[in-house]
Amino acid sequence: MAFILALTNYSQREAKNVVYLFLIYYGATNVVDIGYYIDAAGYALQLERNSQLPFSHLFEIFTNLYSDRDSIDLLEPLLSFFVSRFTTDHRALFAVFAAIFGFFYLGTINKLHDVFRKNPNLDALIMLAFFAMLLPVMAISGFRMWTAAWIFVYGGYHVVVKKDMRYLILTFAAIFVHWSFFMANGLLIIYVLVGNREVIYIPLTILSFIVPYVIAPFMTLISLRMGGVFQDRYSMYSDESYAQGVQEQLQEAAWFMTLGTDMVLYFLLLALVVIRYKFSHIMSGKGEKSLFCFSLLMLTFVNFGKTLPSLGGRFQLVFFLFATMYVFLFFTKKSGGKRISYLTAIGLFPMLVHSAVVFRQGSDTLNAWLFAPGLGIPFFVQELSLALVLF
Repeated sequence: MAFILALTNYSQREAKNVVYLFLIYYGATNVVDIGYYIDAAGYALQLERNSQLPFSHLFEIFTNLYSDRDSIDLLEPLLSFFVSRFTTDHRALFAVFAAIFGFFYLGTINKLHDVFRKNPNLDALIMLAFFAMLLPVMAISGFRMWTAAWIFVYGGYHVVVKKDMRYLILTFAAIFVHWSFFMANGLLIIYVLVGNREVIYIPLTILSFIVPYVIAPFMTLISLRMGGVFQDRYSMYSDESYAQGVQEQLQEAAWFMTLGTDMVLYFLLLALVVIRYKFSHIMSGKGEKSLFCFSLLMLTFVNFGKTLPSLGGRFQLVFFLFATMYVFLFFTKKSGGKRISYLTAIGLFPMLVHSAVVFRQGSDTLNAWLFAPGLGIPFFVQELSLALVLF
């Protein structure tokens, strides 16, 4: 109830603090089924293994960083190791995960909310709510990738929209959370150097829908020339058995899961084109143009990246965040009427389906006791996921 009340009064600083504390509370009550392997189960098992290691193992985390294809990134093993010095209870680890994830998650939302307060309207509110649901706290089950995504988006917002190059330090820090963000940072550097050149980005985006597999041989060549961890990582993601496994997972997914993602992709693409060329007089600021150009560059990377299993699909969500941010900024500048815009109306169904899928996936780790009357009840009863209750 405090969380809901805080959302309705989000403009107040105290409300923001309550929401942040609730995210940490969510992490501390996160349900992890060790028998059902997802990243979260791996984190819980690794926490137990770390508790049996001597303190000297801390230095091996740094020396083994990216040393082979089985090594992982820096932040998660460090957090797991330090938490293991005090407890093997995975709930403590996920509370720490939620605190870090929530800091950048809410930090980005707060920046947009500050803009929203200058011209509040229903269209902008809907887009802000969808932005928050694209990658909510339930994503801490895959802590590395999705925390890195929010770090990159938060820093990228300041670099692209605000032209504050100091935040490049933050976007580069995302590499130590998940290795794949060295590619996203490469895109960001390309954008910084090239600038707002729509004559370059638009043809590239069109080509990325037509010839996505052209890039595959070049990526192989680049990985071979770079060698070391980059070659190993590329080999891991391009391995035939890995690709087959990803395809089988996609085939087992419910039709509405893939349909929702596809509909959101084409809705955001339509919104980008309509806003940029029909309402260019509204989005004439340098920050808005920059966000449009960088979104196109990210979409180009996503389309070509789909030649590798899980690469393009993962970064497609990063594109969704930047593109939704662009549409949101448009509605904060546009004079709102009594009815929602036709663009919002077109996007309502795709956004609702995608948000429903995100909630359904997150319900596997969402503790049903979180909604029980009384703070702390999930700590004293047997874990029960919301998915078991509802589905």
